[in-house]
Amino acid sequence: MGQVTIYVEDSALDAAKRAAERAKISVSQWFGKFAIEELQRQSQSWEAFFAEIDRLRDEGGDDFPSLEEIRAGEVPDSPRESW
Repeated sequence: MGQVTIYVEDSALDAAKRAAERAKISVSQWFGKFAIEELQRQSQSWEAFFAEIDRLRDEGGDDFPSLEEIRAGEVPDSPRESW
């Protein structure tokens, strides 16, 4: 388990202490719970994002050109000159 030192405004710390007291947990547990909830929220956001990408691809609604289509009109690079 990691250990973290944070600096917050006194008013924010007081609010955290009151919230932890209402939840009947320590301030450390309250901050840990807050961090876990944020991790879950971020994870759900990414899952939703990729699910939407997959849905669009499956429906044929992905109108972004493929890599092959993008590279089809490329002109080869000129040969490099030696030093």
